[in-house]
Amino acid sequence: MSGVIHLTSSQSVALYGWWKPLRILNWKIIAEREDLTFRKLHSLGLNENQLLTIQTDKNAWISNKRIELCDIMLVPSWRIHATRDMNATIVEIARMNMSAEFLQHTGVTFADLIGAGLTLNMMLILKFDLISWVHLGLYRDFLQDLTDVQSISLFSMPKSYVIQCVKETCAGPNAAV
Repeated sequence: MSGVIHLTSSQSVALYGWWKPLRILNWKIIAEREDLTFRKLHSLGLNENQLLTIQTDKNAWISNKRIELCDIMLVPSWRIHATRDMNATIVEIARMNMSAEFLQHTGVTFADLIGAGLTLNMMLILKFDLISWVHLGLYRDFLQDLTDVQSISLFSMPKSYVIQCVKETCAGPNAAV
């Protein structure tokens, strides 16, 4: 369901120009204009709640290409899933500097990260601590080929200690959704 929000005069001028002083914004207007993206609207001072009032369905924002991966951390309550909703790779997730807490909050699991390209070596670029990895669903079988050198680089402790902290098996790709 779409709603309408009221704009300030400066927001109205920025969106419509001087010659069309319309003081409202709704999803129909956003859908008709390709330049009205989440980023542009947010930069004009529209907040998360206002944007959610305009369009409550996050999938409409995504399918109409009005929100990008780099925007999803600005709207944590929308719970946009980095890998399922935005098709992000592990490199894109790392480049956006998404925290383990944000990923977990939005439903991303360790299995999702593996599906996005996570490997032992790629774990280094995310810079999460062991507890964060465990909360995301890290399991022992994944650490099978972990060397002590990698373990110390990743977790600042030998592999034997890491193995003691990690659950035995993967809960599966659909776990904790």
